[in-house]
Amino acid sequence: MYHLDNASSVPDMPAIKPVLFTDRRWFTEGGDGIQPSYPGADWFNAIQAEMLNVLALANITPDKNALDQFAQAIRLFSSDYMLPPGIPLPWPGATAPNSFALMLGQSFNKTAYPRLAVAYPSGVLPDMRGQTIKFLPASGRALLSYEADGVKVHAHTGSVASTDLGTVPASNFDHGTKPTSSDNEHDHNGGLAAPGEAWDPDYVVGSDNDSHRTRNKTSKAPAHGHTVDIGIHGHTVYIGPHGHTVTINSTGNTENTVKNIAFNAIVRLA
Repeated sequence: MYHLDNASSVPDMPAIKPVLFTDRRWFTEGGDGIQPSYPGADWFNAIQAEMLNVLALANITPDKNALDQFAQAIRLFSSDYMLPPGIPLPWPGATAPNSFALMLGQSFNKTAYPRLAVAYPSGVLPDMRGQTIKFLPASGRALLSYEADGVKVHAHTGSVASTDLGTVPASNFDHGTKPTSSDNEHDHNGGLAAPGEAWDPDYVVGSDNDSHRTRNKTSKAPAHGHTVDIGIHGHTVYIGPHGHTVTINSTGNTENTVKNIAFNAIVRLA
């Protein structure tokens, strides 16, 4: 795209003539008494000025040998509309395409890329490696602030079913016959006819309490012992219901993730 560049040109654009028609008019080759259309310098100057202004707005210097500058300007304007500088974009390549940069936490030239500097006033791009984007919450968190991964506070429960084991018998054991300890020679208090000496000299009996008798001890027995049959017996043990403690072990990865595919993050330079 270039301006008129021959000896017939003038350095200053002539004033645009007043409007003749407000409705749309079109070119004609003439015929049937109608003269062919003659655009004139006025129309060409307007078209040339319009196109040169498009290049200027796109920061493109007119090049007489470049025949795609207007297309480049349209592409830039489309990018500006749909993709302003500063937006992180997924990119499947190892290197960034032209006019883009990988977001690796590096500094950039704020003078060379003033529009990118509006998005990142610090002049440093975020390092997007291994990161995801979270839209700003209403909690007052700062823009571009970093937040480490985490899990929402929660609890776990665990239990083991209770079992009532009831009363359980122990095994039987036969203790057999056990001897008692031996005692010395001794006697016992006896009755009226006992052969030993009196231990109750005045024992009154009879319906009229008229008979006075004695109650005597038994004859003496030498030192002796006794045997006791304990025999077979068992015991019962009440166990009853009870529970157990449960340990819940940790599980999972070193950080929270979802199924994902790795991309590079790029940003437009402008």
